[in-house]
Amino acid sequence: MKIIYAQKEIRWAIPSLRKVSLKKSLVFILFLFGSVVLHSQDLPNEMWHPGLVVLEEGDTLRGQIQYDFKTNLVQLAIDNKIKTFSSQQVLFLNFHCQFFKRFRYFYSIPYRLKGSMNVPVFFEILAEGRLTLMSREYVVVESINRYGNPMYRPLGVGGTREILTYDYYLLTDNGDINLYLEKKKDLLPYFGRYEDEMAKYIRKNKLKVDKQQDLVRIVNYYNEIVQE
Repeated sequence: MKIIYAQKEIRWAIPSLRKVSLKKSLVFILFLFGSVVLHSQDLPNEMWHPGLVVLEEGDTLRGQIQYDFKTNLVQLAIDNKIKTFSSQQVLFLNFHCQFFKRFRYFYSIPYRLKGSMNVPVFFEILAEGRLTLMSREYVVVESINRYGNPMYRPLGVGGTREILTYDYYLLTDNGDINLYLEKKKDLLPYFGRYEDEMAKYIRKNKLKVDKQQDLVRIVNYYNEIVQE
């Protein structure tokens, strides 16, 4: 299971896979770290979150957002009406997640999922720069609960639990998006001539390459040193 991380800041400089202009809608937000606490039996995708959606045509809509990234759909409650948008209609969205109590940021970026056509799908931005770390959220069901872990929600059937987890992707500066297999041997080649330095950094700080908080830290450090 991947562990959730509340990153400190997001900077927007993603390669132009889709040409965008978000000057009116993007706000750089610094937010506090906090422990992950389950405030509701609902998982994040089942809750409503205040935020905004920027459509492909350029319109910005604000309201309460509920998402289903498995089907790449977003619902927006506004003026007592609920509107549904697909990832092909949406350019960007952000919202204050009521589960994690932090802001989350998503782009709709063309990608081929499980043999499908190359179409826009939603990616969450976790760390951004020369190398960008992205994720896609999903829910799995397991029969054993790690008691006290807020990422588990009891289903009440045979002791099974729903678990919130993630697939991670790495976006390179030439626009390639690759599924990250959460192994050090797969991560280090992305660092090029800094591979040895990054390996030492990971080892010195005892970082885990399959733990979201550590992975964000690793990618952010790499993006810092390549700018020096």
